[in-house]
Amino acid sequence: MTRTKPPKPQFPMVLVEWLDSCEPSPNSEVDFAEIPEPQKIFQCGFLVRETDESVSVAGAWKPECRSFDYVITIPKFAVQSMHKIHK
Repeated sequence: MTRTKPPKPQFPMVLVEWLDSCEPSPNSEVDFAEIPEPQKIFQCGFLVRETDESVSVAGAWKPECRSFDYVITIPKFAVQSMHKIHK
């Protein structure tokens, strides 16, 4: 079996720290003390798109299919920090 080299990443790997909304489960008859705070999320993946308003991070990249899996788009106002972890 011949091994081929993996493709060179076209998209940088990033770690995004961001705030997301949160709701309790179940979400009816919630006491004041049970009201949740926004939740801090750490998202790792390929930075596949960045605009003035948002960043899109994919958990998987399929270069042969030219597609992505597990993509999330995060509004920039929710992003607390973003660090490139691979070029």
